[in-house]
Amino acid sequence: MDPFRVVRQSWEPGDTREVEVSLIDRQIGVEYDSYCKVYLADGHEWIIAGQIARDDGKKYYLLECIS
Repeated sequence: MDPFRVVRQSWEPGDTREVEVSLIDRQIGVEYDSYCKVYLADGHEWIIAGQIARDDGKKYYLLECIS
């Protein structure tokens, strides 16, 4: 199962997506490049642009595509 599976298949710099914090923290479906300080997912580099808390108690990171 792909935890980052979304309908959208192409990403451009500046595009954003929401990903559950627990998936990022456990690095499920994503790798972290500590040298460049970016997350690698779906063949693109992502940075954390913000955080969202939902009514159900789950937290999500807002990831922004940078390349």
